[in-house]
Amino acid sequence: MTSDKQAQANRRNALKSTGPKTPEGKAAVRHNALRHGLLSQDVLLPGEDEAALKELGERMRDELQPVGELEGLLVDRIISSTWRLQRLGRVEAGIFAFELYGELAERARQKADKYSRTETEVMIGGYKLGGEVETAVKTTITDKQKHQEAVETAREMESVRDAELAHAGTDLYPGRK
Repeated sequence: MTSDKQAQANRRNALKSTGPKTPEGKAAVRHNALRHGLLSQDVLLPGEDEAALKELGERMRDELQPVGELEGLLVDRIISSTWRLQRLGRVEAGIFAFELYGELAERARQKADKYSRTETEVMIGGYKLGGEVETAVKTTITDKQKHQEAVETAREMESVRDAELAHAGTDLYPGRK
């Protein structure tokens, strides 16, 4: 727990840090806390495809043909909401895929554990004793083929899970590879 003296020192030090001063510095840190961008003031997030957003806007304007400033503002709102909802769909799919493959990997690891047996022995000088002096852990695989298959399945599911996460990230930011 932080003492009162340390908390006061932390507050004094925080006053000295005022963040970036230049427009470039402010632009660089602007999206530091960004997670999914659903509530972002900007419709287009760093790394997203500006051309795709412009194309969406053109299609919406052609179809809705706004007349006057109010209708123009409403069409802008529709474009913004559509773009954000598309982003949210990609994020949601990525989260579910990540969780699914993580669960499948965990199940495969548990299956692999069923084909192994771990024994802990208390040892001293190579002899088994009742007192705690030194421990030796010995793992024995009871069915090597089934154990190996389960371990390989777990690795494959973890690999797919990680690829899904990377894929969701590039879908979230379509311009980024």
